[in-house]
Amino acid sequence: MKHSYLLPILFLTASVAAGGCTRKHEAMDLSGIHTSAARETMASSTVAATSAAQETSPASQDTAPGSPANVSAVIETYKDDSKGSVSIQYPVVANLSDSQTEEKVNELLLANATAVADAVSDDGPVTLDITCDVVSVDRNRLTAVYKGTCQTDGGAYPVNLFYTNTVDLKQAKSLGFNDYSDAYTMAGYVMSDDVRFFQAGSDLTKALLAHRASMSVEEYTALFESADFPLGTGGDAAFPESFSYTHEGVLYFSIPVPHALGDYAIVTFNMDGK
Repeated sequence: MKHSYLLPILFLTASVAAGGCTRKHEAMDLSGIHTSAARETMASSTVAATSAAQETSPASQDTAPGSPANVSAVIETYKDDSKGSVSIQYPVVANLSDSQTEEKVNELLLANATAVADAVSDDGPVTLDITCDVVSVDRNRLTAVYKGTCQTDGGAYPVNLFYTNTVDLKQAKSLGFNDYSDAYTMAGYVMSDDVRFFQAGSDLTKALLAHRASMSVEEYTALFESADFPLGTGGDAAFPESFSYTHEGVLYFSIPVPHALGDYAIVTFNMDGK
């Protein structure tokens, strides 16, 4: 397709504050969040399976013939009531060929899934309820999508949250927007007439397009360049405001929008037709 919507780049920093549950945009020291020590500091009682069915049934699995064992993922739940009520589902993979890599992958999945708890405002108790859907998993990659709400004590309303995590299972590392797309090109796509919003009816689409008019290619470029895990360190450690994943040839990525429009919208881009 022709990318006639590409414009010159001015790198700006995009930031969004949501009503009842504010994401921290100042520097946060999260450099240790991916270590095994981080997981060990959690009380063993804070992690429990959500149900017997989730303990025994894989969310999805690799069924490639010839594999010694199918790679599978089950959903478990992290809970922390020390600062309100925090419940976050996360995937646990099994049957990777390398046990050490499998341990690193599971540490990474848990750390990323629960990083949002550190990123929301700590001005009093918070109620955080996040569910996880494993979109796909095979011997190479796992993709998880997280959705939920966050309500701070005294907040006017709960805020809708959306984030994702795609993990390379061979290297035990997170993959992000720039591993399978280009921030500048997608910023131009969002500002173009070709843009498509996932599961948005005509009225919501009109409202999203009206909000888009307040943004620019430069702001969206900055947003997408800092999208996804892994989190940065030092001054770059703010929790991302945009997340993405690919599935069956389609790129899905979120953009922050006003609370009246749902707090986030998901844009779709057909990668097979680019």
